[in-house]
Formats: sequence, structure tokens, C-alpha cells
Amino acid sequence: MKKQLKIPLAFAAAIALGYALTPKPETPFTGHGNVDALSKVYERWRTAHEQQGNLEVLRVGLGFSRAQSRQFTAANGEAALNLLNGQLSVAVSGLSNEEQYDVWLLDNHKSGDNLNDKAIKIGALSAHEDTHLLTTQLDRDRFTGFTMDAVAIAKTGETPQTGGLLFGSPSLLQRLYYTERYWPAATIGAVTTEENARPAQAAFEFLLPKTAQAAVTSSAVTSPEQLTQLIATGQQLFTEQTFNGNGRTCATCHRPDNNHTIDPSYIAKLPKTDPLFVAETNPVLADLEKPALLRQFGLFVANVDGFDRPPVLRSSSHLLGIANTLTFEKTVNPGYGNGEFTQDTDYFNAHDPEAQQSGTHTHAIGWSGDGAPDGGSLRDFAKGAIKQHLPKTMIRAENIDFRLPTEAELDALEAYMLSLGRSEEINLANMYFKSPLVQNGLLLFNTKNNPKLADGTVLFGTTGNCNGCHSNAGGISSTTNANPTRDTGVERMRDQLHHLADPNLAYDGGFGQTLQTDCGPNFNETCYSDGSVAPAGTTTRPAGHQGLNRFNTPSLIEAADTAPFFHNNSVTTLEETVAFYSSDAFNSSPGAFTSSKANRQGKLDSSQVIAVALFLRSINVLENIRSSNLLDQKAIALSGDQSVKTLKLAIADTQDAIDVLKEAVINPYPDALDKLQQALYYETQATNKLYPNRSTLMQNAINLKNQARGMIVSGG
Repeated sequence: MKKQLKIPLAFAAAIALGYALTPKPETPFTGHGNVDALSKVYERWRTAHEQQGNLEVLRVGLGFSRAQSRQFTAANGEAALNLLNGQLSVAVSGLSNEEQYDVWLLDNHKSGDNLNDKAIKIGALSAHEDTHLLTTQLDRDRFTGFTMDAVAIAKTGETPQTGGLLFGSPSLLQRLYYTERYWPAATIGAVTTEENARPAQAAFEFLLPKTAQAAVTSSAVTSPEQLTQLIATGQQLFTEQTFNGNGRTCATCHRPDNNHTIDPSYIAKLPKTDPLFVAETNPVLADLEKPALLRQFGLFVANVDGFDRPPVLRSSSHLLGIANTLTFEKTVNPGYGNGEFTQDTDYFNAHDPEAQQSGTHTHAIGWSGDGAPDGGSLRDFAKGAIKQHLPKTMIRAENIDFRLPTEAELDALEAYMLSLGRSEEINLANMYFKSPLVQNGLLLFNTKNNPKLADGTVLFGTTGNCNGCHSNAGGISSTTNANPTRDTGVERMRDQLHHLADPNLAYDGGFGQTLQTDCGPNFNETCYSDGSVAPAGTTTRPAGHQGLNRFNTPSLIEAADTAPFFHNNSVTTLEETVAFYSSDAFNSSPGAFTSSKANRQGKLDSSQVIAVALFLRSINVLENIRSSNLLDQKAIALSGDQSVKTLKLAIADTQDAIDVLKEAVINPYPDALDKLQQALYYETQATNKLYPNRSTLMQNAINLKNQARGMIVSGG
């Protein structure tokens, strides 16, 4: 009997084989990772996925990989695998008609140097106008002993290793789904008709992203126990694994005790020996970062436009609630503030709504929404980050300067990141803030229309226009229900601090890698963007200077304790950030208008800026309380070092809540602040493992934080 080709759910096999970096504790340590959050993310994805139909077709986005592609290309596409009949369809746009290209299936589990064991060429793409296509029927017998981990597009005559252009692989959520799902497929030469029986040899079972060798049943793959172990493995990888690089880990730049980000204040407390500073301590890596700007501004060198082009500087974005902002907009006029649907644009089209499983940009990741390599999914983000930030030398040679994560590690890392922070959006309509200052901030935040006088003059100090791009204060457009990528004028601000510190820095064009020559505040600098142009009449920019510099829209719920702000840390306080949206830089940007050219310029006076900022601080405090209480509850259920480690994460969240209120100067909730400070005292006392009433102390802290919440808001 021939061995079937499988697409393995690698983490399940790893669990069955006892995979872990260290011996597994009796209760896995997940840190901030929350199994309930991951379960909700998966259930939401599964519901949306099943509404699309054609469930027998597995879709994999194909795109440029910063970690694996041998040359830059803006091409992107999709591979569609029919899991019942073995038909493979590949469509790619943006490839040159002057060259030929082949489709490959990759087995990333194979060891050794024999390419034939690791990659199988399926066939050549055929050019049809500006699209390259391949439709073929896979032969099961050809794939004996092969596992399908990824799809690649390479130049004809070369392998994916020497001439690979586009790559993509199934996401964790796809792997979970197709492992869990029962597939009543026919065998070759025989048909199984017994109801509810799993065929011993499904005709194209090898196409399923699952593992047959795992010692867990398919229905148990999404059980809380298995997901918890997966998250715990991801947490350990995130915080400890260096991937044979320069000593950095994922947590070097995304600190779990600092909201999974890093900032100048945190950096100032680190010892010189911290791996963050390898560019200072290792002469071979002197160009890995710009040390002075890393310390001053918390900015990292990022070759977002390719390693052969000038790098830009970007901050380390936080990862909290990232599962809520992954969805790309489908059809929207690029650069406009409230993302209203329009059909007259060549922006993104025909993506799956649940996770956008097609095209290069599967997920809206990175500050410009194009930060992930391969198919553009969160799963693949680690590959580009490792090559960018963790190499031993600037040559960045794979398996010499670093190693890429295994499939099992990618599963675990993706699970950990998807389990961080909120799993759902809040509902502002159900919330009433007990401070009139904060409640007014909420009303301004939600106000959409600009009142006008009889002569048409727009009244100043009347509207925030925030909810359009930040529905319910998250990172989702209220119109498109996806993460907006907008040009809001941030890169046009004058006297940006990091450019003053180093005038030779390249300007950041945001989304895309097309050369643009009208960047910067004076429209005379070069940068790389996607080449989109704002239609005339929508901005006050000089004629001929309307190229877009588009960046992601982050959630505001976690904003107050993750300063500085924007992709380049150019604004230091929350109040200054709110005020930016009444500035000339924003009000002359495409982001200040809708796709129908409706005016959405910010018009807040100073006192109203304070009110909106107090509202944002309040919802951040509520999120701190939610997260801290959850961690306290986990700490109560754990014992020994695990309990203390979890409790310290809870303390960091409680401290954040206190700091967020104190930093406002004006404190609308003095009684709530007092409760939070009492809760922090109890939590700190409970870090003593020998204290006989540790659980009581933590429960008291939870009660006090709940009381503080009740003093801030009702409902929600």
C-alpha cells in the first residue's frame, strides 16, 4: 500500500511526539496567550469560511517573500486545490510575459539535500494577457511519501531555492479546519459509501492540511487542551527561540511585559548586553540598526521595500488583539478616510472575507499592511522578521546566519499571536461613561457630519470623525468591515523628529514598492509606495503631487499605553495624536475625505481634544482591567513559578491602567484610580509564593478592579 501525501497539521504531530523546547509542565504556561480568545477567532473564521461554500477547495495566497524570493516582484496570485478530485488551479497577475514560470509543491519537512524529496514541479504557467494560469489534475501516485507544505512559483529552468518568486502556505486556521472536518471522499478504484465512516484511502486525502500520524483524533485538534498546548509552545518560541541567529528573539522587540511592543522609556532601562543592542556590541552587525535612533525613538531599520533598496525606520507595533484587524479591505478607494465602498478603483478585489485567503496580501499586517512575506498571512510574518532582525551577519544567508521556523513552529507562533489580547470588538453603543468629560469625548469620537452655517462654512470644534476608520474604537472601517489602509498625511508632517536627528533617512511611502518622487512635506523626496494617486479635487496638495503614502489603521483601544504613536513614533502623547487629526497635515490628506469626496476633516478645539483623549484613556483602562483580571484568574489556577510569572504579567497590566489615568494630568476617576492602586498592592504582595493567602489576595485585587470599572462606565 502506497503512503499518502499529506498536508500535515504539524503542531498536532509535534504534540504527539512530545515536541517542546523543554519538558512540558503539568499545566502549560501560555503567558498572555488565551485559549478562549484563540477558540473564538477560529470559530469566527470557520463560520465566515463556510458561508462562502466550495469547502472542498483549499485556497493559498501567493506573494513575494522577503525571506525566500530571489528577486523582488509585485506579482501576486492564488493556488486553489480541490480536495475531492485533486484539481489544482493557479492564477497569478503581475508576472512578465517575457519569461516563463513553473508551479512547485514544497515539502518543508524533508531533511537532506535531495531536491527531488523536497519539491515537485507541477507544470508551467501559461500567459493570458496580464494573467498567468495553470489548471491541472494531480496524480496521487506521483506523491508517495510527500507532504505538501507550500506552493511556489519559480522561473522556468530554476528551482524554488534558486529562482523562486512567489510563495504561499495554508494558515493555521485552515489547518485546524481541514483536520477537524470529515471528508467523505472516494478512493481511487473504490468508493466508500458507509455513512460517517472515514475512508481508509481517500482519493486526494494527501491534499488535506492535516496529519495522519498524530496521536490525536481530528475532533480533538481544536479542543481547549490541544490549543492550550499549542499556545504554550508558541509562547516559549516567541520568548526564547533565537532561530540560530544573533541572540534576539521575537520578544526582544515585542516585550510581553510591555504590551508586546517596545518604546524609548523601556529601552532606557535595559542593560547594554541586551540582544536588542547587537548593532552596538557586534561590529559585524553595525548596520543592522541605527543605534542612536533606536535608543532615542524606539525605531527599527526595516527593508520593507526589499533588501536592495534604502530601508525605512518603523516602530515595533503591539500585537494585542491582532486577530481583530487582519482582514484586508476588498474594494475601496485607496487612501480615503472612511473607506466607503466604490467600484471605480483597481484596489483589492475578490478576497475571501474571513481571512482574505487570496492574493498577496492575505492579512493586513505590518505598519503598511504589506509587512508579511509569502502569501501575506500572520503565519508567515515570522519568516521576514527573522531574516530582517535576527541574522548573524548582513549577508542574511539562510541556514548560515539564521534558520527559518519549521512548520510546527509556525503553527505555534501563529496560535500564540492570535490568542493575544481581545478576541472581539467592544460595543460603544452599550457604554455610558460616568464622567461627563469622557462621555463628551465619546460623542465627539462618534460624530460624523460637519455642521455648516448658512453660507456653507464648516463649524470648527464640532466633530471628531473618528468612528469611520475606527469602528467601536478598533482598527476596522465602519463601512467596509475591514482594516483600512489610508494616507492620513503622517509622512507629510513637517520637522519629523527622526528626520531632524538624521536628515539622510529615506522617506517611508507605506504600502507598496513602486518608486514615487513626490514624498515628504515639500513633495520633493523619493520613496516607495503602490503608485496610487489621489483624484483631483480631494486634497489641497500641489497639482501633480498627489501620490499616496498609505499605512494601516491600528486599534485605539490599546493605544493609550502603547505610546509613541504612528508608524514612525512621530507623536509622543495621546493628546498630541488626537490633535493631529485637526492639523493641516491630516486635513489636506486623502484620509480627510471619503471616496465620494465628502469632507471628514477633523475640527476639534483644544478642550475637545482633551475630552477625546480622556475617552481613549478610559477604554484603554477598561481593557487593562479585563486583561489583568484574566491573568489573575490564571495565576490563581496555577502554582509555583508559573503562577508568579503570570501574576507579574497581571501586575504590568494593572500598572498600565494606573499610568494611563495619571498621565492624563486631569483625572476624571480619582476613586477608580484609588481602587486600582489598592489592587496593585494586593497583587504585589501575592508574588510571594510562600504567602499563605495568595489566592485571596489575587481575588481581592480582581474585586477591586471590577469596582474601578464600575466607577468608570456602565454597560458594555
